[in-house]
Amino acid sequence: MKPFSHEIDELIQQGISKKVFPGAVAYIGEGDAIQYYEAFGNRMRLPRIKRMERDTIFDLASLTKPIVIATLIMRCVEEETVELNKSLQNYLPEFSHPQVTISHLLTHTSGLPAWRATYLESKNKDEVVNYLCQIPLDYPTGTQVVYSCLGYILLGKLLEHLTDKPLDVLAQKWIFLPLEMNSTRYNPPLTWTDKCAATEDSNSFEKRMVDYQPHDWREGVIVGEVHDENTHFLGGVSGNAGLFSTAADIGKFCQMLINGGDGILTTESISQMATVQTTGLDESRGIGWIILEDGSLYHTGFTGTSIRINLERKMFTVLLTNRVHPDASKPGIIDFRAKFHQSIFSL
Repeated sequence: MKPFSHEIDELIQQGISKKVFPGAVAYIGEGDAIQYYEAFGNRMRLPRIKRMERDTIFDLASLTKPIVIATLIMRCVEEETVELNKSLQNYLPEFSHPQVTISHLLTHTSGLPAWRATYLESKNKDEVVNYLCQIPLDYPTGTQVVYSCLGYILLGKLLEHLTDKPLDVLAQKWIFLPLEMNSTRYNPPLTWTDKCAATEDSNSFEKRMVDYQPHDWREGVIVGEVHDENTHFLGGVSGNAGLFSTAADIGKFCQMLINGGDGILTTESISQMATVQTTGLDESRGIGWIILEDGSLYHTGFTGTSIRINLERKMFTVLLTNRVHPDASKPGIIDFRAKFHQSIFSL
């Protein structure tokens, strides 16, 4: 693959020149070997320019869902503390929809709305779960795939209930420490801030989404704390977002999956995660992952992050960008990510 590095370099430079994102880190692995690992552009443009480095720490946004939630849920399945086909109500009795199972939440088929500004609907973070447990469904459970951050917030709370541990502590103990993902965590300490890629200036995207309703909005460029406002309202730790990491650390996670679990998961759990659970619906979803036509696992994050893993080929690609900096309304990232990953997997 290395002879094609020039084409990858050129593609990412085009993304920067077209202002799809200010900077990027790309990491490609095959077997046990790192095939490609480069940084481009800037991790910050405002209020001053800082160059992107290979070890830049990114707000992973929704990559939190497969890395943390899907992995931890499958660990709980292995330990027989949860069953995927059981109702969430079995574990969280306050949840008002008995037909919604854990699997429905994992595959975005629960009926829950895609998104709500929980920070405007709840007085404090302790009220968020009660709010989500009573929210009306948007469509009949199991009839379509509607990507829902709300379902993953509930799954994060479920994990805390099952294990009696905070979600960030659980992820650290069960995933990050064993895999030596030393630059991965929720709520990065201040000593990490200078190494973080900047995200948006003053939450302007979410302000527009809620029609500028009053809220304790953050001012200035967000860097080193979670961009997603629902997760920020929850203290930076949630099932839908909040994880920070580097390309190399995510590479360790991907390597674990292609190696068959490395003591984190069983091969049976990985196979179950990679099996389409939504046959006949409008999108192919496994447990925590999109399943592409070639069987690859795929997921993206709003901040400009993405992973693609092919277990059979033992190959993965990680693309981390800060495309929301300084404004999240810029177009182009969806097409660019698809082109980037496909260009590598078609080699």
